[in-house]
Parts: sequence; C-alpha cells; structure tokens
Amino acid sequence: MGVYLGVFDGHNAAAALFYEGRVQHVLQEERLAGIKNFYGPPVQAGARMLELAGLPASAVDRVCLASRYVATPRHPHAVKEGFDQRFAGGLRQGTAGLLAATGAYRQWRTSQRMQERREVVAGWGFGPERIEFCDHHQAHAATAYYGLRRDEGPYLVLTLDGGGDGLSGSVWRGEGGRIERLAAIPQADSLGEIYAVTTHLLGFMPLEHEYKLMGMAPYASQERAARITQIYRGYLELDSSQPMVFRRRVPEALSRLGPRLQRDLERMRFDEICAGLQQFTEELMARWVQACVGQTGIRRVLAAGGVFMNVKANKAISELAEVESFEAFPSCGDESLPLGVCYLAASAAGETVLPLEHCYLGNDLSAAECRQALRAMEGLAVEEPADMAGRVAELLAAGEVVARAAGGMEFGARALGNRSILADPLNQDVVRVINRMIKKRDFWMPFAPVVRRQDAAAYFHNPKGLPSPYMMNTFDSTERRGEFMAAVHNADLSARPQLLEAGQNPGYEAILAAFAARTGRQVLLNTSFNLHGFPIACSAADALGVLVDSGLNRLVLGPFLVSKRGHAE
Repeated sequence: MGVYLGVFDGHNAAAALFYEGRVQHVLQEERLAGIKNFYGPPVQAGARMLELAGLPASAVDRVCLASRYVATPRHPHAVKEGFDQRFAGGLRQGTAGLLAATGAYRQWRTSQRMQERREVVAGWGFGPERIEFCDHHQAHAATAYYGLRRDEGPYLVLTLDGGGDGLSGSVWRGEGGRIERLAAIPQADSLGEIYAVTTHLLGFMPLEHEYKLMGMAPYASQERAARITQIYRGYLELDSSQPMVFRRRVPEALSRLGPRLQRDLERMRFDEICAGLQQFTEELMARWVQACVGQTGIRRVLAAGGVFMNVKANKAISELAEVESFEAFPSCGDESLPLGVCYLAASAAGETVLPLEHCYLGNDLSAAECRQALRAMEGLAVEEPADMAGRVAELLAAGEVVARAAGGMEFGARALGNRSILADPLNQDVVRVINRMIKKRDFWMPFAPVVRRQDAAAYFHNPKGLPSPYMMNTFDSTERRGEFMAAVHNADLSARPQLLEAGQNPGYEAILAAFAARTGRQVLLNTSFNLHGFPIACSAADALGVLVDSGLNRLVLGPFLVSKRGHAE
C-alpha cells in the first residue's frame, strides 16, 4: 500500500499523510506558525506529518498538491487588501479583471505557478516524478465521498465555495469507490464570493468572519430583511435550463460585486443585511439541493467546500423532505483539501480507501513533553489525578472553567474536546466569564454544546437521526434548553452541537459521563482553546502560554491538572 502526502499551500495551508488505507495525520500550518489562516507552503506541517508517522521522506510515493492554481503567498494582510482593491474599481481593476478572464492568461498563470510550487516541494526532498496536482473541486468532492461514506453509494456529492481552479461549485455521483462529475458552477457565478464580499463590506475579515454574519442574522426582523433578500436574488439564481448550476444576473463576475453591493445596500441596517444575506443563502442552497436530488434521484447527500461551513444553511438542507440524509465534511474549507488529494491518489492506485474515523489526527501530548513545558513555567500548581474525568467534572460542577489540552489535536476550525475550553452551560453568565477570561467573542455570538450522541435526543430535535460529531450542523433545542442556555443561540434557540460518537474520544466521554453522574445533566459548553486572534493551541508549551496569558485558572495538560496559584485546592 502506498504512502501519500497531501498538501494545500494556499489560504489556511495544511498537510495530510495517508497510509495503511486511511488518512492517519493532518495538521494546519497555522498551529505551528502561530499565524491564523496561514497562507503559503505548509513547510512545518509537512515535516511534522512524517515525524508523527516515523517515516522518512523516501517512503512517500506521491506528494499531491491540492488545486492546480494557487496565488503567490503574500503578507498576512493581503486578503483584506485584495478585497479593498475590488471595491476600488477604476480602469486598472477593470483591465485586470478582463485580463484574468481570458483563457490564455489563466493557462499561462497556472503553468507558471505550478512550476514555482514544484520547486518549493522539490526543496523538501521530493523529485518531480513524485509530485502531482489535483483539481480543487474534485479534491473537495473526494473528501466528502471517501471520508464520509458508510457504504459504496450511491451518494449525491456537492461542493460549494468561493472558487478554485475556475469553479465555485460542482455536483458529483459517488458510487462503487468512484466519483463522477455531473455538473459544474463557474467561479464567476459564486455564492461564496457574494458572502465574502458582503463580509468585507460590513467591516469584517473576508474568508474568516463569514460566520459572524450568520450568527447575527437571527437577531434581525425577518420581515424587514426580506427586502434585502430580494436584492441578493437579483445577483444570482438557479439556471432554469441547467437547474444543477447557478447563473449570475449581473454582468460582472461576483468577485467584483463590491461597488454594486455598496450602492444597493447603502444606509441599510447591519443586522438586516446579515439576515437578508442568510435568508438568500439558505433559500438558494435548499432549492439547489432539491434540484440536484430531483435530477439524479439520489437522496443521500454529502457536501464539502467552504460554503458548507454555514451550519444554518446545512440545517435548512438537512430538513428538506427530499433529503434522506445529509452530512458535511469536517472543517470543509480549503484546509481539508490535503485529505481529498490523498483519497484521490490512493483510489487511482486501486487501493482501498477507508473513511474518516475521527478528527483527532494531530500531535498528541506525551507526559514527557508536558513535564518539560511545566519545568519552564513558574507560579503554577500541578497535580496528577488518578481520576482525571472525575476531578474535571467536580470543578465544572462547581462553576469553574477548565481548559483541556490532551490527546491528539483535532483538525479544523472546530474545537472537539482535545484543545477546548469546557464549562457548565447551566448558568448563562459563564458566557461573560469566558469572554472576559480569554475569548473576547462578539457579543451576539453563541458558544456551542457537546453531548454524547446517545444522550442528544433529550436536548436537540433531530428527527432524521443525523450524525454531527464535528459541529457541522445546527439543530433546534428542546424544552430542556434551560440546562444549557449558555450554549444556545439566544435569538432562535438553535445550537451547533458536537454529538460525540461512542468510542471516538474516551477521555472526553469520561468527563461527560462523570459530569452527568454528578449533576444529572449530560451536556457541557465547549469552545476553542486559544487567545483571541490566534490559532488553537498546539503543543504543551502553547497550552501553558495561553493559560498564563489569559484569565483562565485551570488547565488539563495531558495527564496533569495545572492551576494558577491561589486556585489549587
């Protein structure tokens, strides 16, 4: 069986390593570089993949680069500056847009960048015969089909994002270990670009803060937002002659929509813009899925691509009568592409490709690493509880906030328990406490709950019994929401839970079980363990640094419970 190193060297760069039939390790470069959404070659992550596996570079059969075209890396503020230029307009921008739209220019630019990227990877010790490039949306589709399938199919596989390799979306049939493309949405007709441009217009960071608009949307008057939804309908629609694709209704590519959007939304309320955009997004995506199911007759849907990070749109899709089951790949933005290219390479070689078992695919924290990091710190009390789960549950039940850095680091944007901050969500004031301590989240943004899947029916309406181990869907809360109000959206009473599968994370499960035994409640609050504006903590030293530089007082660090002086018992 082969060994494949998957690489994405664009926005939120990452690397993955596949051997023995499945992706064994994956790591985002941001966790090692300390720069959120790191853009560029994942040099450290690629090396760490081999280190975690204990393999030399010579053992790798293929280095698979996701996307044929990736822009040249620039400084951390380049994304915002690029969107600023789109709004500026003018002759220079118009000429650049026309040039970029020509097939000959795109082909030349892609060829040039592919050669530059080959040279970077060659510097890692891989000759050109071991380097291959994979299509952006094919890689997204591969993550969904190979990573999530429970049998050989058929599945309806959908991708949707801002854009990559000339497309912003695609429709695939996944069956018998193969994926076949049925339809493609041009990059110029991108729903993801509409959302990103609006994010920038409202003063947030595009390609990062779209979730903040989604979080604000339920607070606005839905009736007043309808007029804004109508404006967005004037930009993009389903193609009446090809219902599985979108067609823009304005002359410019939607990445260049900024000036028009600024005129159309002038003097309109921020919350109503968010609500109108979200209404439009959910409506268009639901109609698209209905059309795709109608055209193919396939009712089991798998999805990938950054637009499917919109968990409220995923809720609208999963509730459709036409949809039998729905699941989006975990953290399905471009950071997931390295997994997809590994799946494609292994499948092309005729190998068995096993689905994803869990997302705890990063570095573990050994007792030795934790001890070494602790020796470099002063003013901390350290204990090694015989019953860590019981001790953590005791603290949580007493109203304390406890960070946890233990086990393999989770991949992706969602904290899944191994690099998390945990709290009892019964008291809604814990939101204020956590924000004051460390998170500094926008006041309207909710935290998320975690519950074992076997206990979830008491807390969430999920009539189709859909899995949600990676926080990729939203559900309405039940009348027992009072037990976890600190992890419920205050405006619409929905929540984005982690439904933890049995056996997926025994240490995390044990904490939930111990907390339930002590309180009679099976749900906890879970949010990511990081300082505001920085990536999730990765190493033991990172975790201790966050503890010391924040208002947190308790940290589970591998086998140790670390407390600031004055808080140890």
